[in-house]
Amino acid sequence: MGKKNYFNVIDFGSSKIRFASFDYNLDEKFSESIKIYTNENLQSHFEIINKIIKKAEKKFSDHIEDIILILDSAQLFTIDISLIKHLDRSSKINKLYEPLILELDQIIKLHYDKYYLSHIIMDKCIIDDEKIFEEFPKDKTVDNNLKIDFKLICFPKLFIKKIRDEFIKFNLNIINIFCSSYIKSQSYVKKLSENKTSFLDVGLRRSSIFFFENEKLKLIETIPIGGHHITTDISKVFKISEVDAEKLKKSFNKAETEFSYKNKTSEDTMVIHEIINKNISVDLLKKVILYRVQEIMDLIFKKSNINNSKNVLEGSNLFLIGEGSKLFNNNSFYLDDRFGFKSINYYRESDVQICKCGLENHKINYEIPKIINKKHGIFEKFFNFFDK
Repeated sequence: MGKKNYFNVIDFGSSKIRFASFDYNLDEKFSESIKIYTNENLQSHFEIINKIIKKAEKKFSDHIEDIILILDSAQLFTIDISLIKHLDRSSKINKLYEPLILELDQIIKLHYDKYYLSHIIMDKCIIDDEKIFEEFPKDKTVDNNLKIDFKLICFPKLFIKKIRDEFIKFNLNIINIFCSSYIKSQSYVKKLSENKTSFLDVGLRRSSIFFFENEKLKLIETIPIGGHHITTDISKVFKISEVDAEKLKKSFNKAETEFSYKNKTSEDTMVIHEIINKNISVDLLKKVILYRVQEIMDLIFKKSNINNSKNVLEGSNLFLIGEGSKLFNNNSFYLDDRFGFKSINYYRESDVQICKCGLENHKINYEIPKIINKKHGIFEKFFNFFDK
């Protein structure tokens, strides 16, 4: 936040940088989004961020200092872990939570020291082997034992350090880091008000699935395959450059058997016509695209244990989100549904909406420190975190 107390959010996407400033009423005051065409390293990202920040500072006549950062990574790492505390005498659960968090802290430091912990999500809490709670029951008493199941979302530490160091060069302070695919899913599921909802986020080089039941996260899986792999498939099959393959992929827009050329830029129209003149089969192109998307779904479900996942996901609505899902915008598509989804749909999301998801998550967790960075005054704040 700057002197005018705006919240500034950056979505550090693989193919696009999104920036938005909001006031305390969550009203947008400034936004800018710029695509990234060079992805060999992160230099293009930081050049674009610097350009956007200067534009925002000029608008506000104020220096921007604090940033809420949301991002994803092909090396996104998730952990499911259960911690148990046995008792000699009855005790309030609040008094038992501190040693469990200390134990969790030590496990991360000892066994996952190469990862930065971004999210701690309480899955469920079991008191005395029989009382099950999906929200942290801070006023309950435990007689014999306490078990808490957690889901953790982590990023590689080296990746986070590199980004932090570059932000410091621009005099920008990152006050919170969130996983964009998770916080988007968390926000969208509340708007949908469905009993069972799944989100498949197809990024540039990574895809993740999030399953919610009664707005409670139940399943996370991620694989290092995304929209870029669809582009390379098109390039190899039709023997065209990846640049042309990307444009051809994005032209997969609406028509049932032909492409829609409406509202296309003259450059894209020219390129597409040139490629079509090479006798590229539209039907084959669709098969190439759908085959890779089907593979992404199958690999994610296989990784998550296919037998258990089928029972969990059956009857849920699946929504496709992320930049890699945009090729299905306003398009009829058919995927082999082996999991009994109620429906499979494209979820329309805007750049400002994505940034606002970061702000909403920050406000829920406002001033809650990460356990790997703070040693004092933390545990009572974690109770507030799990009570949301």
